[in-house]
Amino acid sequence: MTQTVAPFCISMVVNALCDLVFKVHTDADHLQKWMGPEGFETIHAAMDFRVGGTYHHGLEGADGMQMWGKQVFREIVPNEQRTSIQSFSNKDGGSTRHPMSPAWPLEMLAATTFEDIDGTKTKVAIAWQPWNSDEAGHCAFDAARSGMERGFGSTFAKLEAYLNSQRAV
Repeated sequence: MTQTVAPFCISMVVNALCDLVFKVHTDADHLQKWMGPEGFETIHAAMDFRVGGTYHHGLEGADGMQMWGKQVFREIVPNEQRTSIQSFSNKDGGSTRHPMSPAWPLEMLAATTFEDIDGTKTKVAIAWQPWNSDEAGHCAFDAARSGMERGFGSTFAKLEAYLNSQRAV
């Protein structure tokens, strides 16, 4: 289906070398320590980081609510980009609908780029857009932009704190 909705884009500059920032985005042991919005902890993280491989993860909120997700990697350029098709899933890895938004697109095209800045910092940029979605999915996606801004903002804060802890090691 033709994509007719503008992607959601967000970025931040972190005070860490590009190779470290890429590593913490592409290794399940690192991801489980920071990925996800504030108030959620990782309860499962399994990754086969290669084109065609997957990242399957589970998050649990303070109230016990669980959300599962799956990414299937489409493109990997070390220290530059990773692109995947992302979806909500069940704990066995089967694709499911968003647990709180049944109209949400079943699949999202997610691209994360990493840009070295002066050999000391890295710009992380994320572009998200519905993939193979219907009009209801596009509308749900557009209506959720402010929530995505808050969710990615808190995830970026967790990333920055985690990177600070890694530099101290």
